[in-house]
Amino acid sequence: MSETVWNGPRLDVSFRHRIGGLALEIEFSLTSPWTILFAPSGAGKSTVLRVIAGLERPDWGRIVSGGSDVLLDSDVGIDVPTWQRKVRLVAQQAPLLPHWNVARNVFYGLKPLDMMAVKGSDSSTYRTRLVREVLALCRVTEMESKMPSELSGGERQRVALAQCLAAEEGRALLLDEPFNALDAGLRSALMADLKGWPIAHQTPVLHVTHDVGEVFASGAEVIRMEDGRIVAQGPASEVLGEERARLMRLLKG
Repeated sequence: MSETVWNGPRLDVSFRHRIGGLALEIEFSLTSPWTILFAPSGAGKSTVLRVIAGLERPDWGRIVSGGSDVLLDSDVGIDVPTWQRKVRLVAQQAPLLPHWNVARNVFYGLKPLDMMAVKGSDSSTYRTRLVREVLALCRVTEMESKMPSELSGGERQRVALAQCLAAEEGRALLLDEPFNALDAGLRSALMADLKGWPIAHQTPVLHVTHDVGEVFASGAEVIRMEDGRIVAQGPASEVLGEERARLMRLLKG
């Protein structure tokens, strides 16, 4: 994914935040279609996503999309509400609406006006086709009539991903370890199918994981976080080469 030339909007993120004994001092830019934020469990990766999405207010921060669209600037008192940031977050626990089936939950990702479009109109036809496409992309088409209570954890994650993809436009798509409940084969196939999505929709993806194998399978650019700070950014072979070698030695030994 990182080999693809990215002409879409960048996202510049800088903030300071303390959570208990963890002090985060974060600064990076998304300049590729797909970027992976890699760090051990408990290192604050999910907090980084929540700050970008506007779900958590840092002690100080500045987040800018496209070089000029300010989402957060503590110095001047700008803090754009979550619902106006057009940042989509797929969390580890998929927050699906329990009284709606899968298809209706995915439609929920669209704007309210689009959901109420007159049946048979161009808008309605387009949106229906879009939902069908993301259901197929996330491999949940056969589940569209099921209720959330009938889904497994992995199925719920895929429906939540489809819901965010159906929203189409956005300044960023944030993925918080969304493939944890999937088997390796399905995970690899889904990630391969998603490669073209950021380019087609001009929306950068920031994908959190602590799985080295998942990082190398993605081919994405990597941001490595340690002790609450960004310590490296670049190709996986450079940023995580030593980590991969260490794991290979453990497997062989």
